Amino acid sequence: MTAVAVVGAGLQGASWAALFAAHGLEVRLYDRDEAVARKAYARAGEMARFLVDQGLAVDSVAQAGLARMRVLIDPAEAFDAVSHVQECVTEDLAVKRAVFGLVTEHAPADALVATSSSGLSITQIQEGVRGPERCLAAHPYNPPHLVPLVELAPGEHTAPETIERARAFYRSVGKTPVVVHRDVPGYIANRLSAALWREAVELVRSGVAGVEEVDSAVRNGPGLRWAVMGPHLLYHLGGGAGGIRGHLDHLAGVKEGMLRDLATWTTFPDDTADVLEAGLAGETGGRSMAEMVRERDESLAAILISRRRERVKAEPGG
Repeated sequence: MTAVAVVGAGLQGASWAALFAAHGLEVRLYDRDEAVARKAYARAGEMARFLVDQGLAVDSVAQAGLARMRVLIDPAEAFDAVSHVQECVTEDLAVKRAVFGLVTEHAPADALVATSSSGLSITQIQEGVRGPERCLAAHPYNPPHLVPLVELAPGEHTAPETIERARAFYRSVGKTPVVVHRDVPGYIANRLSAALWREAVELVRSGVAGVEEVDSAVRNGPGLRWAVMGPHLLYHLGGGAGGIRGHLDHLAGVKEGMLRDLATWTTFPDDTADVLEAGLAGETGGRSMAEMVRERDESLAAILISRRRERVKAEPGG
């Protein structure tokens, strides 16, 4: 049975551990602070059982994985004979370099070592470690146990076969890998999200719409379509028989007018937190963070189940 290690016992580490356990893997949850790791262990169990309850994991497989999950504070024991290490520590280059050094000192020479970093350079993280060719970025979209996306990015020293091995591994645990061809800050999805959020913030700050209206516009409009298709394919369909060329021929001028009017600031305005907090107070309606997380996760699970049914129907004999 394949053994994997998760380094860092925050929410992201617990989520990765839940996903791996739900697919029957032996999981070593490593953190220097055993108390923190124990809390993550409990959270991972809850997340894995949520996947089972929502029909996204097989009960017997998840139970077997959870039975094998262990909390470890000894790196020699945590990384012994593992095939994959998922690093989830704080977003600090020095800390991640130190962790990669520790992992590559103890893990087998052929073990993949992946950072979950959302913006740091894998090239900089892998500098000076033992066996940099087996190191890569594997950036998830939160929460990793639910959202299928994982963005695989090579560093300067990453071997091509590392990316292919990683692609196969993540597919085996239900992820949808996307390969980023060069090391750029934020990968793909976070860059797209940052561009959208900048404009969302500016719409509120400039008085065009409130926080709740902006969120509602995304959730009930483009967000629905993005759960089905990406922007290029959607605009291709929007061009009718002319496809993407027809779309651009018809709407390029209008869209260029929008582009010229979009926000261009590169530093968050000082009033950003105040403006958004005030609007979110109304949108959250007194619900607790736990209640909203549950609502988010149940909605994500429902979308995933729906998409799975559609794929099955589209298959021959489905």
